[in-house]
This record gives sequence, C-alpha cells and structure tokens, in this order.
Amino acid sequence: MEKKKLHNIKSTGFKTPDNYFESFDAKLKERLTEKELIKDIDATGFKVPDNYFDTLDDKILSQLEEDKTVIALKSRRNFYYIAGIAASLVLMFNVFFTSETITINDIETASIEDYLEEEDFTSYDLAALLTEDELNENNFIENEIPESTIEGYLLDNVTIEELIIE
Repeated sequence: MEKKKLHNIKSTGFKTPDNYFESFDAKLKERLTEKELIKDIDATGFKVPDNYFDTLDDKILSQLEEDKTVIALKSRRNFYYIAGIAASLVLMFNVFFTSETITINDIETASIEDYLEEEDFTSYDLAALLTEDELNENNFIENEIPESTIEGYLLDNVTIEELIIE
C-alpha cells in the first residue's frame, strides 16, 4: 500500500453546503413542526415475534457446547515450593555474604533521635539505660556546647512567650 504523507495534508476534506449556516434556523424550525405532527403516531413499526423472549434462553443454551474440561496451567504447590526455595536462597546470600558490621558510630544522630521520639521513651527510661558514672555531673560540665547549637535549639524548641521575662 502506498504511504500517505498525512503530515502534509492541509485540508480536512469536509465541506459544508453553500448557505448552510444561513438557512439552518429555518430548517430546524421546519423539522420541529414535523416532530409535532409525528407525535400522534403510536406504533413504532417494529414487531417482536410471539414468545420470543420466552424461548430465547433455550435457543442460546442449545447453541453452546458443553465442554467441562479444566486444564490446570500451573500447579500452586509447585509455585509455593519454588518461591520458598528462592526466598531461602536470598536470605542465605544476605546472611552469609554480607560482611559489613554496623556500629553505633555509623548511625546518624538524627536517626537515633527520630527513633527515640517515635518510640515514646520518657527521660526515666533513658536514665535507666545509663550508669551512674555516665550521669556524673562533671561529664556535663566538662563538655562545652557551642553557642550556635544552643541558639539553634532555642529557636527550634522554645516559643517567644517562654523567652519573655516578666
């Protein structure tokens, strides 16, 4: 078949008859008056044979062939065996061939903070995890916190009303 260069076609190929839109209103009114004359007709001109719908089901069912052969394409049991073997192989490779060990120093501080906030730990729960040596007052005095860190904490966690001194 010859290729048509559709991207080069400039016209749509459709035309309207001369004076179509000028005479459209008159033709529409004429058709509407005809519709009023047609209202008096009761019959549609179509007739359904007697007892057509009573015998329709029987005719359709008689034309269908009764073939109740079921062919199983894939067995579910085999699928479950294969899926179980694949999952155990993936687990084995992850356990035995992953030599990376993650230490507490590798985890970001933000991740630890998010975890503690989501788990709703209280300050008493956290204090129970620390020993008395870790809670010693000297540890807090010796560590200097930069002013920018304190300033950032106050801006993020304290409202203006709490900062106003009465």
